[in-house]
Amino acid sequence: MDPVEYETLRHMWFPVARVADIENGVASGSILGEELVVYGDERSVTVAEGFCPHRGVALRLGQLREGALECPYHGWLFEAGNGRCTRIPSLPPGRGRPHAALRTYAAEISYGLVWSCLEDPFLPLPRLPEYVDEAWQLGAGEPYTLNCGMRQLTENFRDKAHFPFVHAETMGDVDQVVESYRIVRDGWRLGWSSSLGAEGIPEEFSHHLDYRITLPVFASICVSSPSGGRRLVAQVTTPVSADGLRVRQFWLAGTDAVSTAQGAELADVLAYERQVFEEDHPIVENQRPVEAPLDLYSQVHTPADKFSITYRRVYTELLESYKARQ
Repeated sequence: MDPVEYETLRHMWFPVARVADIENGVASGSILGEELVVYGDERSVTVAEGFCPHRGVALRLGQLREGALECPYHGWLFEAGNGRCTRIPSLPPGRGRPHAALRTYAAEISYGLVWSCLEDPFLPLPRLPEYVDEAWQLGAGEPYTLNCGMRQLTENFRDKAHFPFVHAETMGDVDQVVESYRIVRDGWRLGWSSSLGAEGIPEEFSHHLDYRITLPVFASICVSSPSGGRRLVAQVTTPVSADGLRVRQFWLAGTDAVSTAQGAELADVLAYERQVFEEDHPIVENQRPVEAPLDLYSQVHTPADKFSITYRRVYTELLESYKARQ
């Protein structure tokens, strides 16, 4: 990974765990090779360095005790929020504790995910489109760990041209031709619309697709059906290795109030989207180069790749913008 990109990503928000993963109080996470521990509950979480400063044991093996993280090796307690060590059981009464604390990182809970940032955030926490309100039912699916680049996975998420070939089982006989589309940019956000129909099906029965992406890697698709209901799938990819070539794919699915009233079950939507993602995995883990190149000349493009071209250009601008502020 380019050093400028590495430094830029250290200042970006990424998910490190699902809220569901910390039901027992402790979960593990990683960003760019930094091993992290997550502890707390659905109301408040702490994200901290993943190893005890005493003898270096992995704190993901620990447990919560009265809201603090207990090291599984010697029972040291680390306070919520600031990571300060508040108890060392082996010390005799009256003996002062050595100064010890875990390094903590920014932490936020949003959409059922725990987000963190290794350095001061360069951009705000990314958000779903404004029409996704409290009336929607949202769920966070089981994350995946994949051997691919985060930009590679992001480009795949919105690549409509692969639907008839990779997703024939889940999507059926959809159109192979990708109609022309226009990308709208708003700062570090990109959006565009499309339709999804099958051969021989009248246009009025096709589904409307609303694509959104907030750079660097938070992407969503809202599918509007002819019956008026809408469902959403979103993906955000966390680079877990320092070179960015091993990632954690976090994802969400949801239904609006109309779809829910029409009988749509969130569990069914999650199951369907999980199958779609798993059809993608053999593809994204077998591409070369492993990460999508940012240059526009080393790969061949077609009009269907308009998003990829725009995304690579704007991503490069993001890196240049970060570098210019240093």
